[in-house]
Amino acid sequence: MGQLTLTALSNLLQLFIFLSGLFYLLLSLRGLGGLRPAAAAARLRRFALLVPAHNEEGVIGLAVESLRRLDYPAELFEIFVITDHCSDGTAQAAQAAGAKVLDHSGPGLKAGKGRALKWATEKILPGGWDALCYFDADSLAHPAFLRQMNAHLADGAQAVQGRQIAKNANVWLARILASGHIVSNRFAQLPRQALGLSATLHGKGMCFTAAIAAKFHWDETCLTEDLEMQMRLIRHGVRIEWAREAVVYDEEPETLTQYLCRTIRWTRGSLDTARRHLLGLFLRALRHGDLRALEGGIYCAQTYRFAAVAAAAALVWVSRDSFNIVVWLYSSLPGAELAMKLLALLPLLLYPAVALLLEKAPPALFAAYLLQPVLGPLRLPVFVAGVLRGTDFWGRTEHTSRVAIADLVDQ
Repeated sequence: MGQLTLTALSNLLQLFIFLSGLFYLLLSLRGLGGLRPAAAAARLRRFALLVPAHNEEGVIGLAVESLRRLDYPAELFEIFVITDHCSDGTAQAAQAAGAKVLDHSGPGLKAGKGRALKWATEKILPGGWDALCYFDADSLAHPAFLRQMNAHLADGAQAVQGRQIAKNANVWLARILASGHIVSNRFAQLPRQALGLSATLHGKGMCFTAAIAAKFHWDETCLTEDLEMQMRLIRHGVRIEWAREAVVYDEEPETLTQYLCRTIRWTRGSLDTARRHLLGLFLRALRHGDLRALEGGIYCAQTYRFAAVAAAAALVWVSRDSFNIVVWLYSSLPGAELAMKLLALLPLLLYPAVALLLEKAPPALFAAYLLQPVLGPLRLPVFVAGVLRGTDFWGRTEHTSRVAIADLVDQ
């Protein structure tokens, strides 16, 4: 490979990293404002609530309890727990809590969350539901969840993601991750909703109309079925809305083992999703002038950011005697040195503090966010492990938090 080619690749990578970072920084500015709440709808829709579970005996009862306590007419929703090849008492615990159990096991049914969701969705759809909502066995729903989803559907939404908040922030690792959710909600999800872009899906607190659920089946092989569904919907022109007041509480890892297991699975699934959809997203953006597809493509490409940064650094060193655009900007433009420092410091220090202040986060979460760099050294081994893992690697995270909805919300 010639010097000219290396220099060109180096500058393209530098531009991608710089411009994508600048894009999301500018996008996040809209997070300083608010959102108009969805108006209450006169017609109440019928909802099927799906909860896939694999050996979740310890937490499934609490999840079902939170759904049973939703502030919504009981005759207009039903809870379905999909027991996916369970070998413990998950089915009995779910049934005792008041859910209808669908057993996804036996001959011809291979284990896997995507497979279980696809199988269960096909069974439930003929029931005449207006919409289907999806939760995880370790998640809890705010009592207002369904009323908020009903309001968004009345406004014309076809796919909606609720606001994700950590239900457990009792140890340092869970607090770090909980603070990250607050910043992401304020400076990523809120701006996307306000500017007409698509929200990101998070596997729990999702709501699809029956028509969308019937047309777009869950992928059976991807380890991040929510991210794969997100990119597939965007590629087909379906906007995913974000419902700030439809809160879903999620369990965060409390040990490094749990965190690494989950993050490696997410990395593997994200790489698989990017392989499938990245080109298609950018092609749709070019052919249709679709800004949602463009943002989706930029977001999907972030899967490669660690590899892109490493490659760019190596290429800058190899082509150090040639033109490098970031080096040139830093050394030539007036005020560039100060601007570069601000662009490096704002996302790490000032901006998160503003988000946490706006969301009235407790002091413990402020301190926890400052510990985010502690997880930085894990990124290389996690990325390498994600590359090396096959798509059949599930890496189930053990759920141990016994938090009930009554511990989080006064009813």
